[in-house]
Amino acid sequence: MLPMPPETGRQIVMKFLQYEIARASTADLLRAANFLEGAREIRRGCRKQRTKARKDQQTGWRKHVDNALLW
Repeated sequence: MLPMPPETGRQIVMKFLQYEIARASTADLLRAANFLEGAREIRRGCRKQRTKARKDQQTGWRKHVDNALLW
């Protein structure tokens, strides 16, 4: 029989979270859920900001080109 592979970091954290959920009050769970939702929103905003910055950097040269001139 093969030995069990080691648990991933996510699996360890999920077990710990399940243990704490079983012992938490409703108010504790609400605060934790609100915190996680806020963290996800922050990550989403950071991702949008980084994407916009990369796009602006790629097209930044166009600011210095006079497109009105036709040769």
